[in-house]
Amino acid sequence: MPYSKQDLIEFNHLRHLVLLYGDSKRPWTNEQLKYYAAHLGSDGKADDWFFDSFLFINPKSRSGRDYVADVNLGKSMSGEGDFFTVCSPNPADKGDWEELLQFYFGKEGALHALDNTIEDLSGSVAAPEHRRNVVLTLPYPHITQKRFGEIGHTGGDLNFSIETQNLSVATESRLKAEMWFIDRIMEMWEKAHLKNINLLGVYWIFETVYRSWEVDDHLLLKELRKHVNSRGLKFLWIPFYATYNFHLLEDYKKYYFDLAFLQPNFLFYKDGKDIETASAVARKCDAGIEMEYYLELDEPISIKNERHIRFREYLNAGVKYGYMTESVCAHFQGSDSLERMYSHGEPIERELYGDIYRFVKGDYKIKPYPPAPSRSNFVPRRRAVISLDLGGTNLRMAVVDDAGKIVHWRHGKTPASRQGILDTITDKVSEGIKLAESEGLKLTGIGMSTGGRVNFENGIIEDSTSLIPDWKNVRIKQALEERFNIPAVIDNDGNCSALAEKIFGKAKSVDNFIAIVLGTGIGGGIYVDGKLLRGRSNYTSEIGHITVDAGGPKCSCGGYGCVELYSSGSGLVRWAEEDSSLTTIVGTSGDRSTKAIAESARAGNADAVELLKRGGERLGAATAGLVNIFNPSMIIFSGSLVNVGNQYFDAFRETLFQRAMKPTSDSVEIVFSDFPQEVGIMGAAALAFQSSLQGSSYSMNIE
Repeated sequence: MPYSKQDLIEFNHLRHLVLLYGDSKRPWTNEQLKYYAAHLGSDGKADDWFFDSFLFINPKSRSGRDYVADVNLGKSMSGEGDFFTVCSPNPADKGDWEELLQFYFGKEGALHALDNTIEDLSGSVAAPEHRRNVVLTLPYPHITQKRFGEIGHTGGDLNFSIETQNLSVATESRLKAEMWFIDRIMEMWEKAHLKNINLLGVYWIFETVYRSWEVDDHLLLKELRKHVNSRGLKFLWIPFYATYNFHLLEDYKKYYFDLAFLQPNFLFYKDGKDIETASAVARKCDAGIEMEYYLELDEPISIKNERHIRFREYLNAGVKYGYMTESVCAHFQGSDSLERMYSHGEPIERELYGDIYRFVKGDYKIKPYPPAPSRSNFVPRRRAVISLDLGGTNLRMAVVDDAGKIVHWRHGKTPASRQGILDTITDKVSEGIKLAESEGLKLTGIGMSTGGRVNFENGIIEDSTSLIPDWKNVRIKQALEERFNIPAVIDNDGNCSALAEKIFGKAKSVDNFIAIVLGTGIGGGIYVDGKLLRGRSNYTSEIGHITVDAGGPKCSCGGYGCVELYSSGSGLVRWAEEDSSLTTIVGTSGDRSTKAIAESARAGNADAVELLKRGGERLGAATAGLVNIFNPSMIIFSGSLVNVGNQYFDAFRETLFQRAMKPTSDSVEIVFSDFPQEVGIMGAAALAFQSSLQGSSYSMNIE
């Protein structure tokens, strides 16, 4: 399952939500909010929009009573040392809740200030495509509150505690107060007539769902969500990093909330918390991720000197694990951090201001880490995998890091025998391990892309094409893991090509696409709704074996007239030989290859041009059926044949758009891979990294 996606219509195109911590004694101003609504250039003027969504949070009322659920009575923070919390002994009452409504909706309230800020900025920056979202925090109904106040004609103060009443009555009172608060929000919103912002929803401030003899947040939230949704609002939640919350997240949309962001808590814990595990949980549970940064904290933690290096990990991990562009993100930045970072005296703070903006825009690039502080608990170490690409012609090995960078690369001809292939693979992996160690890389797995049919779950190459002879029933996963004691994962080259595009390439933000690899043969992979199409036995997407000529020659797969026989590298050469046109194409050079055919076509040879056109047409006809069935947003080409020439791809496009149904064909984008010759290597690397991420434990080293 993917993360909770960005830019969904039902969430008014929410992508990045910033948490704005307010002070009940100090209203928000346009001057403060402009730093979050817009990016400021070096001249101090707005040059672009920044966050698209804003969550207003007030911890306390003016009298000091708490809107937050719990207070820390220990001397440390974030679950370490003597940290422990209790339900606030100083709970807010109805008057405080009314005060909070005025903080939101009053003439000098947060919503009017934000609306005016956006209006003012629209004079410098073109109006945003969508209204900016606001989310309002619900004050927590404390079980320590015995005299909340009267709502309607209840006959007296609501009592949220179990003193003098049972738990169900206390829960009903708490629910009644929250429903009243939401109704008041809607009344005041309708009267406000704000034109630049959209009231997206409300936020549950307690970072878990608690049930005991004294409190039942489970029942409260189930019923409260119904009321929230009935008023046209969404219910949001940001749980802390814990096994219990991981399990709650698995069904959170079924019971409690419409959208959740998981806190990795990586910025605050000395050890035991990691972004990789948190991102794996978020992916599994259809949740988003919360980013964490601060300039100052009012609670003690033991790793304050590591915030720069740890926040760099947050930013880099957003690229490595995909949440920068694939997931909705929430951003905790403490109080007033962003505006002070912009004009900060330390260059690192000004740099991070720009990095946050680039992250929100979705084009942040991985950067080097700042030096680790002395005795740092977190010392970043690049992760890497050994990537193997076995094709009919070449066997390649590379060391690829988690940013998608090929650190080392080796290749050679594919041996002719089974044992020769196994020996070469063993040698290449051994060499890759040594190269990775020399770079100080942490190896997390081995990925392998291979032609043929693969038992994906068990890592067995069951059958292969005629291009790789004597390569059947190979227990390659077992062999690699026993030899090197490193997790290994194997898939066919078509699926790997699609994974490469999704993890590292053109399809990072695309959920429906077809990857086509054009080489000695034709392979590919298909993504549907963000998931790789595998089928019952992992034998889908055999694009090269779509029949385009029922009366054509027999293919190595056992069928007849497959598109691979006409449009692949070997197919073009075969076709030219059978049509007796190869001699006129390559002359006396003797170079019987697609490279020679392409060069001859570029030189104007009519037979070569015609051959490429026919190859492109057959591929276009085969792909038109796929477009009609899967309705992809994108078709991505990779492989050695991408340089064959415009005659081939022009004919492909023309045939595709003639034969595929409209409007399906009109919306598909045809592009070339960012790594056309290395797609197998990148796909095997993506496979290994994805396997490592999905295999992350949810129960190790966590509170």
